[in-house]
Formats: sequence, structure tokens, C-alpha cells
Amino acid sequence: MPTPHPSNALSNHSIAAPAMIRRRPSSPAPATPLEDDDLLEEILLRLPPHPSSLLRASAVCARWRRLLSDRRFLLRFVKHHRKPPLLGCFSGVGCRDTVFNPTLPAPDRIPAARFPAPRPPSSHEHWDLVGCRHGLAVILNPQRKEVILWHPLTGHQRRVPYPPWFTGHRTSHEHHASVLCAAAAAAGEEDGHVHGECHLHPFKLAFVSCKLIEPAELCACLYLSESAAWGDMITTPTTSSIYNGMPSVMAGNALCWLLRGGNILKFDLESQSLGVIVRPADAHVNGGDTFWTWQVIRTEDGGLGLAVLSKPQLSIQLWERKRSCSAGVVGWEPQRTIRLNKLFPSTVLKDVIQKFPGMKLACITEVVMVGYDEDANVIVLATYIGDFTLRLDQLRLTRFTRRYDRDFKTFYPYSSFYTTGRGVDGGAEI
Repeated sequence: MPTPHPSNALSNHSIAAPAMIRRRPSSPAPATPLEDDDLLEEILLRLPPHPSSLLRASAVCARWRRLLSDRRFLLRFVKHHRKPPLLGCFSGVGCRDTVFNPTLPAPDRIPAARFPAPRPPSSHEHWDLVGCRHGLAVILNPQRKEVILWHPLTGHQRRVPYPPWFTGHRTSHEHHASVLCAAAAAAGEEDGHVHGECHLHPFKLAFVSCKLIEPAELCACLYLSESAAWGDMITTPTTSSIYNGMPSVMAGNALCWLLRGGNILKFDLESQSLGVIVRPADAHVNGGDTFWTWQVIRTEDGGLGLAVLSKPQLSIQLWERKRSCSAGVVGWEPQRTIRLNKLFPSTVLKDVIQKFPGMKLACITEVVMVGYDEDANVIVLATYIGDFTLRLDQLRLTRFTRRYDRDFKTFYPYSSFYTTGRGVDGGAEI
């Protein structure tokens, strides 16, 4: 039998398939930062503290909404930013007429209806809003002789009776009150405490009364919520009274009120002392000396300052109370002068001139100081063309209400973290 040719042998038999190569199982792709809850939380913490930030981010998906609505995250968010934004200002005469005026532009503009002021239960009662600080508003009820602390975000209230020595029928006295958070003073700033987030506890409440008949004097005392008791009353003689409706300013460890004529009442909470600081001798007021000409402010380092308005020059001169390096004496030193006529937005002035061609520019830009926020370092200005906020650190003037008449009133700025998720207004800007 003939031997088959090797080539024929190959052709008569199928070629064996190569052996299968085993591949190692591939490792899963590393998670992106947005897929890791811990990393995502760190990213979301750095969103700006604007009212719309968390609300808009929570609309991304259910997972984001779960993270952003967690109470632990909200506390971390507040502590990370520490400084709450200025949401707006309360204004009006008596709580029946008090309204909220939002100052932020869209989409962070909060509707006025979000913060309805509490109203007296009877027409015989007259409540007066006298200031806001650390997320709380202070209301005086002279008929019931009590101070009402109101939390606008939650609507909660707490009532504190007047000090025992002020509960009589003293029509010859003017009363004022001011609140501040007491937690940071006890624990220290480094513990991460944020003013206003502790709501109504613990707090300190300062009560000041001005005796109008001779011999005139100013009286003050301090209430501590932790002991639920008023401290001792301290007094100082005076020749002028506190401007009615002007809230206090916190400078250092002291609450300061503006007195008629530009002097300042200083209530030092640490030393429990009361005194009057005379206004700068070289502070010249032109165009009328009213309580809207002077404004107590807080300096960049937390000290006491004073803003003086000169109407003809349309300028604000800033003064600072400090110790002289050479003489070692505490006194007033001029800091800088702000020329307001250079800060009015050109679009606002053009709009007014087009609507009222015959109106003089001097009438358009007549200015008075009607409020101040110590945390944002913002002065509220009222003019014939609306109300403005003036940021002293940025020298930026922004209109938040529009009108074309003279309707000047005191504004009480309100700052807080708006993390309630109740929505904001997407309306047009002023």
C-alpha cells in the first residue's frame, strides 16, 4: 500500500483548534467622585450659602436630595460657611405694618410672604420690632410689659417679662432691647458654633430704658436664658435719649445704641458697665442733623465705628474708635470717605431721568441712612428712587426696592441660612 504523502495526510484530517486563552477578570472601574457619598458630600458643602443653592441641587436626583436633606449635612453646611447671607430687611411702624423686603436678586430672592410678622391678638396692643441679630427678631409689647423673641424661619416665639423695676406704668421712659446668642461666648468660636442655628437657646437679652424727665438717666440690665433671670440694673446720667427705633450694634463685647446728636451709649456685657461715648469732634454734618445722619457701625476688626453722612457732598465719612499708639489714649480716628454719587448704578439713574426728565439729579440722589447689618457690614440707604444696600467692604450699591417718592423708614436687616427648602422667588430683579 502506498504511503500517503504528508500533504495528503494534512488534507484528510481537520486542523486542531488552538487552545483557548484564559483572561483574568477585569477589576471594576474606580468610582467617580459623584458616585461616592462621602466625596459628593464634601463637594456639596462648598456650594454657595445662597437660598437657592441646596434647593436647585436637590432637584438633580433622589440621591442628591437625600444627602442635602439630611440634618447632619445641613449642620455641616452651616458650620462650613459660618457667615449667613443677608436675606432682606424688615420695615414698618408696629408689627401690624411690618413687612419683609428681600434684598437678594433672583433666583435667591425670598418672597415677602415667607416671613409674615407676628401680630398682636388685640387692637389695644401695639408691638414694636426693634432689631434682629443671630437669626432672631426682637419685639417689644409695652402693654403686657414683655419682650418677644421671634424666629422668622420657624415662626417660634419666646416671651420674657420686662425687668421687675420696669413693669410699672412709666410713661416717661423709652424702652429698647437687643438679643444675642450666648453659646459662642461660653464655648469659644473654635468649636464651630454658628450664631442663629441654636434658635432660642441659649441667649442673652439686653434691656435699656431711657428716663426722659429730670434727672435724665439711662438704665440697662442683662437677662440670661440659662438662669431665666435678670441681672442687676446699672445706670448712667445722660443729656440725650436713644433714637426711637434705632437698633443696637454689637462691637467687641459691647452693645451700642445711637443717641440723639450722634453720641453713643455703650453697654459692656463683660464688665457690666454703661457709659456714653462722645461723637468725633471733627465729624461735620452738612444738610441737617437727624438720626438718619449718623450710623453706628462695626469695623473690620470688630471694634466700634461711626458713619457720618454729609448730604451736600453726598458722601459718608467713616470713623473708628481706637487707641492711639503715641499717646495711648482711646479716641476717634477718621478712616475713609465714600463718595456716593460715584456708586449709583448708571442704569438706575438713566431709567429715572427717562421717566422724569424734569427731576433734578440732586433730588434723585438725596440719601439718608436707615439701617445697618453688622455681620454683612452693609448700610441701608433710602432715596427718592428706592432703597439700596451699600456694602462697605466692596463699595457696591444695589437697589432692592423701587419707588419714586419720599417714604423713609427704619430697616432691620435679617441674616440667616435659608435651608428650609420652602422655595424662593424666581421673579424679576429690582
